[in-house]
Amino acid sequence: MSYVERYAEMFRAKKRPFAEAGGQLFVRKARWIAPAGPAAQAYRLEAAECRELLRRLGGWWVMWTDGFGPHAADSEWHAVICRRHVPVEEVASGNVRSKLRRGLKNCEARRVDAREIARNGHETYCAAFGEYGRAAADLPSQEAFAQRVLTDEPFGDVRHHWAVYCEGRMVGFAQNLLYGKQEVDYTLIKLHPDFLNRYSSYALFYRMNEFYLAQEGFQYVNDGFRSISHATGIQDFLVKEFGFEREPTGLHVHYRPPLGAALGLSRPFGALARRACPPLAPLFELERLRRK
Repeated sequence: MSYVERYAEMFRAKKRPFAEAGGQLFVRKARWIAPAGPAAQAYRLEAAECRELLRRLGGWWVMWTDGFGPHAADSEWHAVICRRHVPVEEVASGNVRSKLRRGLKNCEARRVDAREIARNGHETYCAAFGEYGRAAADLPSQEAFAQRVLTDEPFGDVRHHWAVYCEGRMVGFAQNLLYGKQEVDYTLIKLHPDFLNRYSSYALFYRMNEFYLAQEGFQYVNDGFRSISHATGIQDFLVKEFGFEREPTGLHVHYRPPLGAALGLSRPFGALARRACPPLAPLFELERLRRK
């Protein structure tokens, strides 16, 4: 069974709306629609297909990419990927080697099942969000968190869970999506801020990269596309400490009318519009990147 068929099964079970176009799956993400598939793949959509996706799934725009390669060399849109696991002893930086050794000594990182995250991941989830100022009232209860995580349980072949422990206590976890043997998408990473000084992040990323790249032979792991709305400290960390690369890929966007026309009219006043309406700044940045 292809990953497309398996993901369709998973979305149905999770009651997550999706649609098919051009042999690929598309899902709604907040205000936009995007493919559910590997970043290296070239997606192609016609205007009529975009209109149908917006009709079926809602949202204000459809965005997709056209894969890695020379054609995308000048693009400012990129995925943050890693193709090779580097063993500790081969890491060039003595400072990074030291942090890796301390992390692997202080912490244990390993694959677990969804039930383990459901039982023990809530504290870390809330603590990680608290670092960004999210109010406690906006965070899920233990029961709601567990119920959401457990919807992954029947799909352990395409949805992996990892946990990192310090002195037997879960202090971080990851939820990854797999696309065949091509890509592992590090979809969600949560680390308890009180244990970062034990180098828990180094242990977690090291063991995951080791497993997927060195042992299982995936083509690459992916920490996602560049952000247009917030700082990407974790991506900068992975580039600096773990040899991740910013791999360019062409960006395509189809807007729901009249959004496209409005953005076109505002183009000469881009800087002024960003200052006048800060919540729309990410959308203006998306349009700038699309034009590039």
